[in-house]
Amino acid sequence: MTAEPHVPSLSIEGFRGIQSLSLPQLGRVTLLAGENGVGKTSVLDAVRFYAARGDSRVLVDLLDTREEFVAGIDEDGDRVMYPDFGSLFHKTNGNQEPEPIRIRAESGKFNLTVRLVEPDEKTKIPDLAFWEDDEPKVLKVFIGKRSRTVRAGPPFYYDRTGRRLPIRGARQFRQSAPPAEPWPAPIEYESLGPGLMDNDELARLWDAVTLTDGEDLATEALRLVIGEDMVRLNVIGDAATPYGYRERRAVAKLRSHSDPVPLKRLGDGANRLLAIALALANSRDGILLIDEVENGIHYSLQTDLWRMMFRAADAANVQVIAATHSWDCIAGFAAAAVESNAEGTLFRLERFGDEIHGVLYSEENLEVAARQRIEVR
Repeated sequence: MTAEPHVPSLSIEGFRGIQSLSLPQLGRVTLLAGENGVGKTSVLDAVRFYAARGDSRVLVDLLDTREEFVAGIDEDGDRVMYPDFGSLFHKTNGNQEPEPIRIRAESGKFNLTVRLVEPDEKTKIPDLAFWEDDEPKVLKVFIGKRSRTVRAGPPFYYDRTGRRLPIRGARQFRQSAPPAEPWPAPIEYESLGPGLMDNDELARLWDAVTLTDGEDLATEALRLVIGEDMVRLNVIGDAATPYGYRERRAVAKLRSHSDPVPLKRLGDGANRLLAIALALANSRDGILLIDEVENGIHYSLQTDLWRMMFRAADAANVQVIAATHSWDCIAGFAAAAVESNAEGTLFRLERFGDEIHGVLYSEENLEVAARQRIEVR
């Protein structure tokens, strides 16, 4: 019997551009469609934060990725940057305090509430002369009656030449100890952005599935692009050179080549498919989030890609939630969903002023839409 999705339904309030949104029926594989800026990425971010059970390091990472910071000057006159937690909240009129962020799933057991609060002696930023704007507030995260507050230091500095020093924020953002009742364990998840995965992340995912079925899944994915010329894959690191160590990279053994071929030589499609396959293999019993899933992948491969994802997600108890604005991606998803035993659902997100509605397409609706090329983006 197939297990239920980890997040069978979702309700989001007050998060980024989402005043309120309800997605009542998430499948084993769910695809979010809609125009640019409608909120698809924000939904993926909200699920990621929910799966992490309110770990504030996730929010710090989101803010760092989007360069959303508050600036200040420390006692030595150096410029410091602190995550702008306020930008995570849906903006209200004037200078009103934003409404809390609320992220709910069907069971209700681990519903999240996040509030902006004034810093106290334990959570204020030490050793600062002044902020360029108001001193930033801190976050208080609630799960039921349990709560904890971020204890934070600035994530990075600019030196006197204006050069940004290496980020160190995630390790500095410590969370206060939860109450006696244990803080709930997170749902395992992997998250893929719209760009190509860097070599360090690729190596991390590869190492976790070496000599498992995950290797076979990666090879299967690459054969969608390369065909039967693809033999096997490895992620290697060169020995030390006079100039230091070279970072690890993926190489493929092809029947037509005597020597291994760097995967980057084979194009963005091969690299994107490998990242998706490795992320799937690393998400067993968890959640995989993919933004702009179609990026780099030829339209003719979309159906085969989704067939692979449906099959792997069902076998490994992975819930996949992806976003797209590509018609070919939607058509491929529809075809694979109809064939698969695993449930596939598609939501078209529509914005009406501050409100976002999720229009649900069942597998029956998807089949008709794909056959008649009805616009669902």
